[in-house]
Amino acid sequence: LAMEASAALFALLTLAMLVRHAMHGGVLNSDAPTLAEQAIYTLIAIGAGAIFVAIDRRSPSSVLRYGSMAAGVISVAFIIVQHLLVLNPLFTDESTGRIPVFNLLFLGYLLPAVAAGGLAFYARDKRPKWYAAMLALAAALLAFAYATLSVRRLFKGEFIGLWSGLGQLETYTYSALWLVIGVALLTAGVWLKSQVLRIASAALIAVAVLKVFLFDMSELEGVLRALSFIGLGAVLIGIGLFYQRLLTRAAKGT
Repeated sequence: LAMEASAALFALLTLAMLVRHAMHGGVLNSDAPTLAEQAIYTLIAIGAGAIFVAIDRRSPSSVLRYGSMAAGVISVAFIIVQHLLVLNPLFTDESTGRIPVFNLLFLGYLLPAVAAGGLAFYARDKRPKWYAAMLALAAALLAFAYATLSVRRLFKGEFIGLWSGLGQLETYTYSALWLVIGVALLTAGVWLKSQVLRIASAALIAVAVLKVFLFDMSELEGVLRALSFIGLGAVLIGIGLFYQRLLTRAAKGT
């Protein structure tokens, strides 16, 4: 078991060293990691978690079982601390690149979101429920960050630092986007029978409602303010009808 754990650990360290070597021209102790470099580390951790689960199914091992969960927990820690806080270009004003789609946001948020979501789906019946729920929540947060920062990039260009301010149309777009994502999460949660996604949907819609009443009311003017409230009302009515239909079906089923 010790040899198996050492082999897995040094394989991951080798990959991390190779990434560091490639990103910094062979100088391993040069600068602090960028978001692009950190995204690769996160993808390696998520990939390791999936590989360990797959190997453990064919050749059961406590090292692989707990190692897969450790890799998942480490990847989520990377996502929360590094992707969303420390290295977030909204706070660092790092260049997001000039290419519209395949840019830093794609590498730093969308790819890890897909990877974390895939691992959560793959591990649903193979690992504890909290593990899959944790990964699903991390994937939802990354997808939310990617969509929000992409809107920011659409309005601000290559550099999206928070101190560059907010325009009225940009402010309205965030409200509409968050409501759309909330509905998408609700749909995915019902389809996948995931309570975590449904709770994330409710939390995001609640944030959007608070934003409309506390922020949009004072910042938006004229048509945009009216559209913000009309859109919010339409979405809330739609969600109410959707849940009413679900409850009716559940009652008929019992």
